[in-house]
Amino acid sequence: MNAPSFRRRLTPLLARSRAVAGRLRARAAQDRRRPFAVLALAVVLLGVATAALLAQSGGPPRTAFAGAASGQYAVVAKNTGAATVVTVVGATSSAAPIEIATIPHLPGFSLRGAVSPTGRHVALLTPDSAIAGRPLAALIALDLETGLSLRLAEDLEPLQDVLWTPDATALVVTRNVRTAAGEPGVAVARVGFDGTESVLETHLGAGMVAPVGFDAQGRLLAVRIDGRGSTLTRDGAEILWLSTHVTRDWALSPDGARLAFVEVNLWEGLRYLPHVVSIDGGGGGGVTAASTPTEQALGVAWSPSGEAPSFGSEPPALPPGSVSAQGPAGFDVPLAYSRDGAALAVHHWSGYSFDEPGTPRLEILSGLGRQSLDGFSRFFGWSAR
Repeated sequence: MNAPSFRRRLTPLLARSRAVAGRLRARAAQDRRRPFAVLALAVVLLGVATAALLAQSGGPPRTAFAGAASGQYAVVAKNTGAATVVTVVGATSSAAPIEIATIPHLPGFSLRGAVSPTGRHVALLTPDSAIAGRPLAALIALDLETGLSLRLAEDLEPLQDVLWTPDATALVVTRNVRTAAGEPGVAVARVGFDGTESVLETHLGAGMVAPVGFDAQGRLLAVRIDGRGSTLTRDGAEILWLSTHVTRDWALSPDGARLAFVEVNLWEGLRYLPHVVSIDGGGGGGVTAASTPTEQALGVAWSPSGEAPSFGSEPPALPPGSVSAQGPAGFDVPLAYSRDGAALAVHHWSGYSFDEPGTPRLEILSGLGRQSLDGFSRFFGWSAR
């Protein structure tokens, strides 16, 4: 298709998109709570119009990642202040970064994200609206091969981690709710790719609920945090009391049978204690827990083989006047293994303790050594070609 013909066919599509955007702006004038959401939706509509034209002229758009060489790729983010550039980086030092899309958001905020089990999409929790100064996030699914995005849900709490269903057709998120009597709680909801949302379970009285994965039978496992501490639930039913304290950094083993986490223990000052629990049997009575007593740790990752998890241990204290062993200064907090288990994404901190951690940077550890991902601040997961 030549350029004049392309412009003639593009013009009516853009005109219709601008008309829709105009109606959205008119609505925003009546409801000033969501100007960022309206703007983001208008951008998506313009993208859809362009995609429709491209489909007429030979197929959907394709990013450079769609034709990338086979291998393991880290999906990372570069924050520019009012937007985040989603990028994929190969696990080898010779691989050039591939930019996928730029996602606008509230200035000064960051995205949270998770790569789908298929490696085709990344779900992004995007703070792009506010009510009375309180930021709210939209749930966006970004196609890594086309660069197109779908806006699936709005008005979500931005400080949560989203979870994909095992078949990669939906996502699990949480919303803060209140009963008619004013009792607070947390609702766990399933959001499909068509934007439909259904509540899976509601936890009244909970301060936080973190969906952590699915067991071998496809049942949702989540950690509930309330006045009693941390409790593991399965399809909404309590099955294992984890701790009297708040917990964090939850990671489910590949077979869904064990949960690794870090306990924020306050009994003798602030300590971060790593634990692993085994989830046995089909009923609530067949559950056992096993702690892993060791030094303090932050972050946890399971290799695809499902062996013992890797925790990010605090470096041992050195006697005054001693010299540290040769090697990189600081410590690593593991994020996730690549899908083949050959590489591990970490946050490397320049300091020598959790009390004085220094500054972080993203790195990939592999048999080839350390690859520093300079300029990137967020890691969303791994995709394989």
